[in-house]
Amino acid sequence: MIFWILLSILFLGFSLRYNWWRIPYSLKHTRILMYHSISEHVHVEKHNKWRVKPNDFEKQLKWFSQNGWTSYTVSELCSLESIPQKSFAITFDDGYEDNYTHAFPLLKRFNFKATIYLVPNQTSNHWEALPKESLSSLLTQDQIQTMQKSGLIEFGAHTLTHKNLLHVKEPLLSQEILKAKEAVEALTHTACQAFAYPYGKYNETIIETVKNAGYNNAVTVDRGLYTSQDNAFTIKRIGILGTESFFDFYLRITRIRNKL
Repeated sequence: MIFWILLSILFLGFSLRYNWWRIPYSLKHTRILMYHSISEHVHVEKHNKWRVKPNDFEKQLKWFSQNGWTSYTVSELCSLESIPQKSFAITFDDGYEDNYTHAFPLLKRFNFKATIYLVPNQTSNHWEALPKESLSSLLTQDQIQTMQKSGLIEFGAHTLTHKNLLHVKEPLLSQEILKAKEAVEALTHTACQAFAYPYGKYNETIIETVKNAGYNNAVTVDRGLYTSQDNAFTIKRIGILGTESFFDFYLRITRIRNKL
């Protein structure tokens, strides 16, 4: 009797913590995943949540592959009038060097595409570093061009210097957005269509500035799915964290959120 009571308590606690019991969202809706770094964790830094370990990333890609999902770049998705079931997009914010050293080989192995948002005037993520935290190098020009030639990677812009655009006024606002587009195009020799709002911060003025700069789409950090009827300049994503289990990942993909 005591065993069943304890088991019931554990089951209730598990159900309150995880959303496994929720009905999965339709496969007609596209999942756009938000990653940052693909690397091993560094000591006990708080930014480890943005570092997905290479082995974990491989397991995630393998799951998509084994379950028959098709990957697209963000701009490809936005150009489709009708999106097939089991469609997803992989995005990387900031353009870390490990996107080339760790993520790119795995993307090639599974033949999956991705969109990487660059901060072209920076060489490290100094905007996130705290006194005791490590800086992470960003992609080099040679690495960007190698990835570009593969046909698997789209490069977008994440502003020139990763500023919170809510705190930026004109003319600097337009410069951060337009000059970033021009810099990415100079690196890739390809039109830059995709934009990501730093820290996910945006308003109507920022959206209009992004449109006027010539971008075709922009992603946020707002959680949700994507359909072809959605506003292409406020695209929602699903954040994938490096401090969570594969079960958390599965719930994020199927239920959009893993916990209550």
